[in-house]
Amino acid sequence: MPAFGRTKLQIINAVLPRMREGTVATSSSTTYAALVSSVISTVKTQIEQAWDWRDLRDTYQIDVVANTASYVLTSSGQFARILDMWNETTNREVTRGTTRGFNEKYFGTSSVQTGDPTEYNPVGLNSNYDVQFDVWPRPTRSNSLIVNIYMPEPDPATDSTVILVPNQILIEGVVAYLIAERGDDGGIGAQTQMDLYKEMLAGAIAAETSQDESEITWNADVPE
Repeated sequence: MPAFGRTKLQIINAVLPRMREGTVATSSSTTYAALVSSVISTVKTQIEQAWDWRDLRDTYQIDVVANTASYVLTSSGQFARILDMWNETTNREVTRGTTRGFNEKYFGTSSVQTGDPTEYNPVGLNSNYDVQFDVWPRPTRSNSLIVNIYMPEPDPATDSTVILVPNQILIEGVVAYLIAERGDDGGIGAQTQMDLYKEMLAGAIAAETSQDESEITWNADVPE
């Protein structure tokens, strides 16, 4: 499995020698280090969108209460996504509903069904830019919901920010884009490096799916 958990500065200083540049004390030490920092954010997002990495998943316990249908995943961030949900109280899965279906169930009837939640539907973000969702039926008692989410990291805020996507794949992707940006660097070609990056990304995803073969959908269309 690829390594996770180096800081942004460590990633920068792993990339710079590959581009025949000296290492730096901070990401703003040179204009080229600042460029590398920017590309890291771009490639990190690309890798996060390619697969629901296990190191970027989290589990919330949400306690629903009677007569309240809407809930927030506090501190989840705007790019979080609900993977699945389980009702511990009833010991059954809470399945994903649709916006149209929830509109019909809540607004298309004179009497909204009540009971223990069996469906959920994400409804966007709250004022703090955290994911919120509705449940149906409208609860009549306390229920404990276990919510598994995929939670991509924000762009690294500081040089000491730890980056959780597979670090070596991130490095190879950043190098690929920097070679293309620079043009002929006298070394490995941009397309060869891009192919290496994509092969490593595919291999890492295959390794994760082997742990749970129910998870087989991913996005292989990495831009070139």
